Amino acid sequence: MAETTSRTSYRVHDPHARPENRYHTDQIVAHWMIVFLLLFQYASGGAMEAAYNVAVDFGRLPADGIIFVHAFIGLSIWTIMLWRLAMRYRFGAPPPPESLSPTMQKVSRGVHFAFYGVLLGMPVFGALALWTKVAIIGTLHGWAAYALIALAVLHVAGAAMHLVRKDGVVRRIVRGNSLP
Repeated sequence: MAETTSRTSYRVHDPHARPENRYHTDQIVAHWMIVFLLLFQYASGGAMEAAYNVAVDFGRLPADGIIFVHAFIGLSIWTIMLWRLAMRYRFGAPPPPESLSPTMQKVSRGVHFAFYGVLLGMPVFGALALWTKVAIIGTLHGWAAYALIALAVLHVAGAAMHLVRKDGVVRRIVRGNSLP
């Protein structure tokens, strides 16, 4: 007797499968992990800067837990970014919607690659600043934070544009959908 399946049966999610025009599930998870870790980093940035200034002035780190938490989360972001880079190499990225102009496609691609550069470089500058206590390296880390804010503003503006256009791009990273 042949086994039949009903239309109400569920499909098991395969995290290694990636339908056309969709990000891999691990890419989506990594994206949102970094967003939430960065929110913490910005919230703790002022306390971290004050602790770092003490380290520069007195030549040693104060016994302040924020330094270790901020550094650990920075290392976590760097590690997740390496993971994202490996996934980008392995799985690629879904193509942009056909309705997006070539110029906007280049801007979008540029913003995404700039994110990779800043999010891989920023933790390195932060770690070097802590180890060497050289103020200019800490300043570079701070400038990278401003660059990251500018990139985030461009990224959110792009997402808002996609929401207004209702082209399905935002659903790819929020819900893992494919483009229509």
